[in-house]
Amino acid sequence: MASPPTTEPPTLWKNRDFLKLWSGESLSLVGSQVTVLAMPIVAYLWLNASVAEMGVLGALSRLPMVLFFVVGVWVDRMRRRPVLIWSDVIRAFMLATVPLLFVMDMLTLWWLYAVVFVMGVFGVLFEIAYRSYLPVLVAPEHLGDGNSKLQLSDSVSKAVGPSLAGILIATRSAPLVILVDAISYVLSALCLISIRKREDPPPPDSGGTMIAAIRAGFGWVMSHPVVRPLAIASAVYSFFDIGILQTLYIPYVIDGAGVPAGWVGAVLAVGGVGAVTGAWLSVRLMKGVGPGPTMFWSTVIGNSALILVPLAGGPLWLAIGVLAFSQLLVGLCTQVFVVNNITVLQSATPRELVGRVIATIWAMGLVPAPLGALLAGLLGEAVGMRPVVLVAAVIGAVVPMIVLALSPIPRMREMPQAPVTT
Repeated sequence: MASPPTTEPPTLWKNRDFLKLWSGESLSLVGSQVTVLAMPIVAYLWLNASVAEMGVLGALSRLPMVLFFVVGVWVDRMRRRPVLIWSDVIRAFMLATVPLLFVMDMLTLWWLYAVVFVMGVFGVLFEIAYRSYLPVLVAPEHLGDGNSKLQLSDSVSKAVGPSLAGILIATRSAPLVILVDAISYVLSALCLISIRKREDPPPPDSGGTMIAAIRAGFGWVMSHPVVRPLAIASAVYSFFDIGILQTLYIPYVIDGAGVPAGWVGAVLAVGGVGAVTGAWLSVRLMKGVGPGPTMFWSTVIGNSALILVPLAGGPLWLAIGVLAFSQLLVGLCTQVFVVNNITVLQSATPRELVGRVIATIWAMGLVPAPLGALLAGLLGEAVGMRPVVLVAAVIGAVVPMIVLALSPIPRMREMPQAPVTT
């Protein structure tokens, strides 16, 4: 029997609206990677922030992650494209104030706190909205390809962004470099404005009450034998590695490992190269050995590489080499894990719960980070950065391995299927 006619382009390369979304997101991701390096350097070297103040900065940038539970419900009840556009516009404005105030000699650490917090709020809105907007632009059979391309952009940005930031910081003041990210958000907003496909409004009763909607998403996550361990492992990783280790990473690399600020971008760029390789390998490993073993072993290898960070030291070439190798493995394994993880979630989750389930997973994977970041600053001041980085790296690496090892995930060679609902 012949298939019914369809207007969906045969490949995403011919889907102009998807290409606009992809282009805008790719530009903003590169800009964001510039800011990832430049913003802590502005605080630490230009505004003379202490280790404790760096912890506050990291905590404020991650504090909006607690909104994921609520934002998932909000996004399900709104058109996604306006949310994406305004998120880009507001973030561009906030970032542009940093170089402006710097030139006027009015930039303060307190304003930097405000900037990273507002950036975090609208970053959360954008993250959930664009993950939910993708099914509006592409057919179900192209979702996997779309997610893979978006993740590839994230990988490329991690290779290009830090290198670009390092070059710019070496030739210009770090606060002025942040203007690159502001421009990238403007370009992303213009790409989104040019999308022509209309988005239907959600039904007025699409989520019930806020509490009921949040409870439905969280309850489903915690009842699923595959999704639950993924969520728990992500929460542990978030607290120790995203919260503590990443907050102290740049100060530790500069002062603890003795790496000059100009070399930090090069070290992070190696992680981007690994991420690009991981994005390319992810689907091949998923099909070759199965999504479960792929997620488990990428966790084991990537998390083990984190333990190399507190061990870096000695001659400059050795410290840079150890940190670069760690970044390479972490970048590669993270992308392999993320692509498989997203695909598993999309395959296992009933359509009517996708937005809330994604928000729940993101929340559990990111909400602990602000607490970890704040603790990082306090402990770093009290006992020094090296022991804090060492303990965080070991616990954040080993516990998620154990959680996944005790679950059905290492033996899961086929995609789980969502229950059929009527």
